[in-house]
Amino acid sequence: MSNKTINKEPKTFVEEFRERLNREDLERRWKLEALDHLFTESEDQPEKFHRLWIKPLMSAGLSLESAFALVVEARFRPN
Repeated sequence: MSNKTINKEPKTFVEEFRERLNREDLERRWKLEALDHLFTESEDQPEKFHRLWIKPLMSAGLSLESAFALVVEARFRPN
């Protein structure tokens, strides 16, 4: 291998590592934003939130805890 190839590999690894860290940071920020939106919506209009999000899931047989967990998961992974 030439020195050029050897020097290029660590740089590529470092760049890939930085990109991965940036993606993970972006994912965390999206999750925090989703939780913030979820909490704001549930605090501002709790009856509407319960009627539109929680009640249909509970009617389908989910427990309250499972319904909330599903709503949170849906916010983390939007369509």
